Amino acid sequence: MWIRLLRVGGVRVYLDPVIAIVFAYLVFYSTPEHALWVPGTILLGSVLLHELAHAWMARRRGLAVSGIFLHLVPFAYVERGKPQDELRVALAGPALNLVIAGALFALPAVHGAFPWLELHAWFDEPLWAAFAINALMGVFNLVPALPADGGRALRAGLMTKLAPASAYGLTARVGTFVGAGCFFFVLLLWPSSDALILGALGGFFILTAWREARIGQTERARERAKARAEREAAESHVG
Repeated sequence: MWIRLLRVGGVRVYLDPVIAIVFAYLVFYSTPEHALWVPGTILLGSVLLHELAHAWMARRRGLAVSGIFLHLVPFAYVERGKPQDELRVALAGPALNLVIAGALFALPAVHGAFPWLELHAWFDEPLWAAFAINALMGVFNLVPALPADGGRALRAGLMTKLAPASAYGLTARVGTFVGAGCFFFVLLLWPSSDALILGALGGFFILTAWREARIGQTERARERAKARAEREAAESHVG
């Protein structure tokens, strides 16, 4: 069951109850020294802007938007369009995050003092947190593996040149390679906590890639059935 959060520009925004519970936890356990709700709010706001960018681009391309769902894997429910439309919709989200990160980096308070090598300190200041979150979201979502936006952009780009079945298959193959790459870095970083995160991420990429491959097989079967029907119709017409 989703919580209706607000409406932005005619687009309904829904919140997963689990996210609401996590946010309440951050507020409850915040202290004056460690205001956990601040980076939490910045993260939620950045995710919302990211999804709104998808929705805005979809509407600009004439596609319907049913709503934005702030989930553990947030998404904007957008009507499927032509590959060129889907490519632009996929890239709109990470593009906005990178623009925000670039604007924040232009501030002296960020580029002059950001603790690059101190990961634990990235969220100590609101401006640092906003820069880090948007930069990470922008870069991560350009990874060419589903469910990241980069994977959607890759599939849409391939569809402008290839049949859907081939596009799904190649996207699945790239996603599998990206997932395998994550496992390679797991070996390098083991036994740190970063290794566990990368391992989970790699497994997620590979499972999504396998699902994409199954869709590709279905599309290929549909393409073959269509070609066979067209061939039989042409033969019967000649006869």
